Amino acid sequence: MKIACITPDRKHDYLVSTVLEGMQSLDVELVVSDPGNGVTDKKLSDAEFTEAAKGSDLVIAFFGKVRGNTAPRWHLLDSVKLPRSRKIYVDGSEWSATGWEAGGQADAATKDPTRRRGTPWLNGSMLNTCGHYFKREAYPDDLKLGIMPLPFALRKHHTLEPIVKDIDVFCSFGHTKTGMRAEAIEECKKYAVERPDLNIVVKSGMRQDEYLDTLRRSRIVVDCWGGGDTCDRFWEGVGARACMLYQRYNIEFPNPFTDFVDAVSFDTREEFAKRLRLLAPSVRPAMIGLRGQRHALCFHTARHRAEEILRAVTG
Repeated sequence: MKIACITPDRKHDYLVSTVLEGMQSLDVELVVSDPGNGVTDKKLSDAEFTEAAKGSDLVIAFFGKVRGNTAPRWHLLDSVKLPRSRKIYVDGSEWSATGWEAGGQADAATKDPTRRRGTPWLNGSMLNTCGHYFKREAYPDDLKLGIMPLPFALRKHHTLEPIVKDIDVFCSFGHTKTGMRAEAIEECKKYAVERPDLNIVVKSGMRQDEYLDTLRRSRIVVDCWGGGDTCDRFWEGVGARACMLYQRYNIEFPNPFTDFVDAVSFDTREEFAKRLRLLAPSVRPAMIGLRGQRHALCFHTARHRAEEILRAVTG
């Protein structure tokens, strides 16, 4: 199979690189328009892409933020001569279809989660142009419009070698103005004072090597919403076989994790505090973390996300 991919220019996007990694694991031949997501370091001109894409079975246009780079060349969809049913849009946006928040949306969303679904929420042009629309942050109402959920996933680099776990709780966020990150930090600090016998690490701004080492050593890793409900942090913790204590999703998430089986979720500050105190002193996180990684390997790898696209398009 051959797939033409219209990708962001020199701007790494988690969902783009996930799908491309998954397609490569299925031995799909990829024609990729721009560098920046792990497949090519060469930018194809419009003419070069059109020529290389001849004979493709599918064409995928990917969302991509513009931050000092050129906008995704979605006009190339017209240059690949395929029916609408073979044209796909993969929308990894957060806050709105543009990817950016507006009108104090991030602050408002900490008080009212419905504000996380901004305007415009869907890319109207892609809805009309493409026969299949996949979205990282898909809500129940989106499914009524034919939108298919495609959340973040476990990637190869997430799976870390086992190590002795001598950290009970790890809570680390680069910014604290989304979801319940600030509340989680406060509760972890409070609990660390209550239980000096536990090793509770609350720290941000870590070097990458220190961060990864701390992940590997942690029995429980805390995750709260970022720009979207799904975050890289969740999969980093799963890859490290940690018990994920995560803020419950409002988005559609097929094959979900089950509370106290392969992860543990929370919805309020009070629930977070209660579940933190229940889990941290117990032996349960070790088994939950192991089952969490197994569940991800069964349902939530980059390969699975690629298979979901191919299954929806080719049947």
